[in-house]
Amino acid sequence: MKPNTMTPDPLICPLCGQPNLCVNLGDSDVMKSCWCNDPSIVFPKALLAQLPPEKRGKACICRACVLKFQGEKSG
Repeated sequence: MKPNTMTPDPLICPLCGQPNLCVNLGDSDVMKSCWCNDPSIVFPKALLAQLPPEKRGKACICRACVLKFQGEKSG
């Protein structure tokens, strides 16, 4: 039996399973700027380490998960 080789959906957050609303991956209009380009949004290594290895670098984390992580770490 082969291991599951399904590719993660790049438009679904690998942490919560909700749409990540990534404009960079989901929109052909390259003039738009994705929410993740906001300088106040930070993707810490500790957050990225929570991703399952098979989804790292293949699907974007959603804004809600990033902000929740930032709130937990600052509060």
